[in-house]
Amino acid sequence: MNRFWKFQMAGWTAYAVAMMFSRLGQFPLQYMVISKGLLALVGFLCSLCLWQTYRRLLRRVRPIIALVVVAVVASYVMALLWTAIDNLLDIRIAAALLDRRVHISGIAGLFVGSVYNAFTLLAWSLLYIAIKHHDAWLAAREQALKAEAVASRARLEMLRYQLQPHLLFNTLNGISTLVVEQKTAEASRMLARLSDFLRLILTAPPGDQVQLATEIDLIERYLDIEQVRLGDRLTVSIKIDRAAWPALVPSLVLQPVVENAIRHGISPKEGRGSLRLEVERIDRQLWMRVADEVEGPSPPARAVAGERIGLTNVRERLERLYPHDHRLLAEPVGNGMRVAIAIPFRVGSE
Repeated sequence: MNRFWKFQMAGWTAYAVAMMFSRLGQFPLQYMVISKGLLALVGFLCSLCLWQTYRRLLRRVRPIIALVVVAVVASYVMALLWTAIDNLLDIRIAAALLDRRVHISGIAGLFVGSVYNAFTLLAWSLLYIAIKHHDAWLAAREQALKAEAVASRARLEMLRYQLQPHLLFNTLNGISTLVVEQKTAEASRMLARLSDFLRLILTAPPGDQVQLATEIDLIERYLDIEQVRLGDRLTVSIKIDRAAWPALVPSLVLQPVVENAIRHGISPKEGRGSLRLEVERIDRQLWMRVADEVEGPSPPARAVAGERIGLTNVRERLERLYPHDHRLLAEPVGNGMRVAIAIPFRVGSE
C-alpha cells in the first residue's frame, strides 16, 4: 500500500471515529456508528473523485494559486453531493433505528450542512496538493543533484585524462632527446618504463579515487622514467606513514606535482637535485608533501606555464571532490619548492 492510500485510510478512519463520538450522549451508539460510518464512506468516495481531478491538474504545470482556487470550488461542489447523499441515507437510518421520521423541507433541505462538509473536503484537498507539491519538489531536487553529480564526474574525468596526454608528450620528448644524443640504451629503458606506466594506468580500476598504494605505485613508475633521463642528477626519497596506507586519494593527484618538481625545478638546472615525497595521516586529514631542491645558488622564482597548468588541474579536482574541505599550498623552500596537499582521511575497501 503506497503512501496515498495509507493517508486516505488513516484520515477517513480518524474522521469516522471522531464523528461517531461527537454526539454520543444524544443518540444511541448503534445509530452513531452506522450513520457516521456511512458519512465517512461517502466522504471517502467524494475524495476519490477530487483525487482524480487533482491528478490531471498536477500533471501540468499550474500556479499554486490556481490550484487553491480549483480546490475551493471543487470541494464545495463535491460537498453539496456528499451532503445530499448523507441526508437521504440518514432518513432511512433514523426511521429504522430511532423509530422516527425525518422530514426534509424542500430541495434546499438536502444541502443543510454542506458548508461544514466543504471545509472537511477543502482541508483534505489542500493537504493532498501540499503533499504532491512536496513530492514533486523532492523529485526535481533529486534530478538536479543527479545531473550535477554526472556533470561533476564528467569534469573530473576530463581533468584526469588531461594529465595523460601531457605526461605522454613530455616523456616522448625526453626519449626523442635521448635518441638525438645517441643514447639508445637510455632511450630503450625509458620506453620500457613508459610502457609499464601506461599499462598500469590503463588497467587501473575506473573511479575518481584510488587507494594510496596504487597512487604511490604510479608515482614510482613515473620516477623510474625520469631516473633514466636524469641519471644520478636525481635523488628520490619516498616516506609513507604506516597509518596513511589505507587512505583513498584522487587518481593521479600526485603525478602532476611530482612532474612539476622535476621538469621545472630539477631538470633545467645543471646541479644535482633531490625530490622528497612524504605522506602522513594527521588526525582526520591526509597530508601529501612534494619538495624539490637543487644544489647551487638559489634559482629565480618559478612561474612556468606548464607548472601553473598542472597545479590548476590539481586544485580544480580537489575542489570538486572535497569542496571547502581541502588545502593546497605551494611555497619556495631553500633552492626549491614545496607543495602540500591536505584532504580528508577516508578509507577504501580492499
